[in-house]
Amino acid sequence: MTSATGGRNTTSERYGPHPKECPDGHILLIDPDPGSRTLIRRALEDSRPRASVTSVATSASVPVEGLGAPLTLVLSSEVDHHDMAPLVGLMTRSDTHIVMVLRIQAHERFEDLTGFPVDAVVHSEDLRGPAMAEALAHRAHDTVVVSRQAVRQLLHLAGNSAASASTAPSLTEREAETLGFMAAGLSNRQIARDMGITEHGVKRHVAHIFAKLNCRNRTTAVAVALRSGLVPHQPPEQGAS
Repeated sequence: MTSATGGRNTTSERYGPHPKECPDGHILLIDPDPGSRTLIRRALEDSRPRASVTSVATSASVPVEGLGAPLTLVLSSEVDHHDMAPLVGLMTRSDTHIVMVLRIQAHERFEDLTGFPVDAVVHSEDLRGPAMAEALAHRAHDTVVVSRQAVRQLLHLAGNSAASASTAPSLTEREAETLGFMAAGLSNRQIARDMGITEHGVKRHVAHIFAKLNCRNRTTAVAVALRSGLVPHQPPEQGAS
């Protein structure tokens, strides 16, 4: 099924009855990988045969004509967390049940997903059988269902994440000083004045910090630095203007 959104064509795959005719509501599946999307969709159809299933690769392909209620939003862990911004309205609906299908291996992806307001987590190895049916069941918002394999994977990833965070990258004395001023919110010009160097020198320190912390901007760099203890949670005070 193809629909137009703001001049851009998007494609979604819909299975089962029309949303308005679904006794078991509607399921929206988002997974960028075609093979994984097919496997998850089949598991959903087996677990909830009377539901209408819409399967898409990205949030841009969500059908514009609306989705039935109650809504179950099934997200692969491979979905880019930035891709969720257009779905805030759907995710905050009182009738939306959010299920995460865990396929990640790297702890970096695990950290990206920690802010998702999920109601259930199921591992890709648990797609068949009662685990998926349990995950799809709507419950009170203060209850989260986690499958057996998902628990093992989450504990493993959490351990790797903690181990990685405990190994802080090595910064030079001047880079550490620059990072402290960045955490205090100073601009490059202010940092240059307080350190007695040129703005070009500050930019060089900042570039080295980004590379060592594997960050692309100041906000992320400061967050990583605070989490790893590179700068104290009480950053140095800003100098007088």
